Amino acid sequence: MKLKLALAGRAKVEMGQLQFLNLEEVKQRAGSDWEHLRTKIYDVSAHFIEKRLDRDDVVFRCQGGFLIIFGVLSGDDAAEKVAEITAELCTFFLGDRALESLKLGAESRSVSTEEFLEIIASTQPDEPETRAMGSAEAEMGGEAGPTSPRWTAAASKSRATPWDEIVFKPCWDARMNAITHHLCVARRMVNGWPAYGRDTFSVLDSRPLNRLLDHSVAIAAQRGFQRVHTSGGNCGIIIPVHYDTISSLSERMSYFAILQSVPVPIRRHFQLRIDAIPAGAPEAQMQELFRSMMPFGSKIIARLPYGVADLRRFEGSGVSVFGTEIPHRLGDGEVSSSTVQAVLGLVTAAQDMKAETFLTQVENASLLGASVSAGVRLFSGDLIGADQSMPAPARPLEFNDIVHRARPPDDQANVVHI
Repeated sequence: MKLKLALAGRAKVEMGQLQFLNLEEVKQRAGSDWEHLRTKIYDVSAHFIEKRLDRDDVVFRCQGGFLIIFGVLSGDDAAEKVAEITAELCTFFLGDRALESLKLGAESRSVSTEEFLEIIASTQPDEPETRAMGSAEAEMGGEAGPTSPRWTAAASKSRATPWDEIVFKPCWDARMNAITHHLCVARRMVNGWPAYGRDTFSVLDSRPLNRLLDHSVAIAAQRGFQRVHTSGGNCGIIIPVHYDTISSLSERMSYFAILQSVPVPIRRHFQLRIDAIPAGAPEAQMQELFRSMMPFGSKIIARLPYGVADLRRFEGSGVSVFGTEIPHRLGDGEVSSSTVQAVLGLVTAAQDMKAETFLTQVENASLLGASVSAGVRLFSGDLIGADQSMPAPARPLEFNDIVHRARPPDDQANVVHI
């Protein structure tokens, strides 16, 4: 309720954020006393911050710290208040030997209400025992259960979205002859037909929705992988993100905060796909953005419009897979020579850069066969497998098994074996 009241009628809010640093070091030193010490850190800090805020200000517990909405202060005044609270809290902790290595990072900025909702959704408390102030976590959909690991506990629902759900699309590796990955995407049913990703939006340009979608998908991808991992299996997860979400430093850091919650040894199971890359994006900017994402996954995938085959602007960007979506009108019937040429052009350009290729929305066996022959390695779409609410462990799958399953019985004699 406090969250709704704080945002009611406001297009923008002045936000302060306090983030604990060196928590892992404090945890290691605390040993078996960590549970008690963690509760003390958050409870004492909450009380400390509340006492220094005005009656119109609201503070929320978030992952690794606190978020503040200022009722009256803005600009330099809000920044000064955040700095003052931070300095005093740091001084307070210095008096406790167990907390002397604990540090605080802080910032203050004006954000839209939509952006604030995205931030609070992506920074939900990482410890299920610690409750957010003002019941913020209840309004945002709750926390992960007590058995969830730290790096997945940030996941939560946020608010009404244009999409119905987030699903996992099986991805087939033609070289490995196996379902090795799952593409994590939002889905919405429209007149009985599925729309995916940003096609679920009813508006053409909505940066807040783009960011909310990307944050939600990243969190769902982590939860999906963890479901497989805890049962003893493994699979790769492909996480799409809009170029705009990572193009500015502040938005990039907000998104990276989600990716960073995954332990380093686990990150090899994730691949990051950048969507909607502007045709005129500066090469230096792309190199900076894409390379900054490399620590969070094993590969960087660039999704391109269908028919694009000039990849020279991606040189030095660290992209190891180039993908495109097959337009629906090309997914039925026999494969035309123009479609084959478009696929072959992408494969050839990617091979010149020592990269692989990936096709999505593959719907028929003829297109699959032609694309495998052209050198495409990765595929997703109805032909490969139905959408799943959760990913499944990697499993073998032969080309001929895909084709046999797709073709009607009276057409089995026409199956081409590859």
